[in-house]
Amino acid sequence: KFWECRVCKAIYLYPTLTPEEEKIFYLDEFESYMESRVGDHRDWSNADRHKVTNQDQIIRRMPFLEDFLVPKMDLLEIGCSSGFMLDAFREREINCCGVEPSGLFGKYLEDSGYEVFSDLSEIKKEKKFDLIVHFFVFEHIRDPRDFLKSSMSLLKDGGAIVCEMPCANDPLTSLYDIEAFEKFYWSIAHHFYYTPGSLSYLLDDLGYKYELVPEQRYDISNHIVWMTEGRPGGQDRFTEQFGDSLVKSYKQRLIETWNCDTIFLYIWK
Repeated sequence: KFWECRVCKAIYLYPTLTPEEEKIFYLDEFESYMESRVGDHRDWSNADRHKVTNQDQIIRRMPFLEDFLVPKMDLLEIGCSSGFMLDAFREREINCCGVEPSGLFGKYLEDSGYEVFSDLSEIKKEKKFDLIVHFFVFEHIRDPRDFLKSSMSLLKDGGAIVCEMPCANDPLTSLYDIEAFEKFYWSIAHHFYYTPGSLSYLLDDLGYKYELVPEQRYDISNHIVWMTEGRPGGQDRFTEQFGDSLVKSYKQRLIETWNCDTIFLYIWK
């Protein structure tokens, strides 16, 4: 079950998997779990297909990263899965390595020539980075305060963290009443779900310099598929019928009102 804190408004899972159960889950089971949850536009069945079906994510994320990317910089991606983002960074002549707890993806990344750690704690304290990134990882973290402190300790002076996470203001749960989505959205893999308010509560308490930016991944076609068929998928299905103007204005309005499905978080050291 998920609960909401009356003070900070964080939404959290209780009870949780034990640390031992969680380690096994990510090492052996995570890909098959995700394969059961994705719609018709992602493939978690193996690393090669995962990489191919996530190329659009590179295009979508890069505008949020452009100002931070400099050739020869040192970059760490936490939770890099098949390495599709690492590949994009390496093409820009960035020195990059990753943290990936998955046994399947970890071996694939090593074979692709990346330095890979299975846990943040394996990184030597003297190794520092200009930029740390992670995408849809923060919600999986058992102790977000400790995770942020550990990440900040790995940053060079003047470095930054850029990450993306689900926003609990997702319109499919905050605006619409879709029973199938409610059963789908609240995942046993997630310790927390965040809103701008709960993130600000945590970051203000830690005294970090930060910025929150709203983003909307899924379009009106995806939302209609959830309403009519009760399942994920359908991205761009009705764009021809609705027209680009309606599709864009729907997405933009969700962003402007913070009824969006993801949050980009920037933290500076």
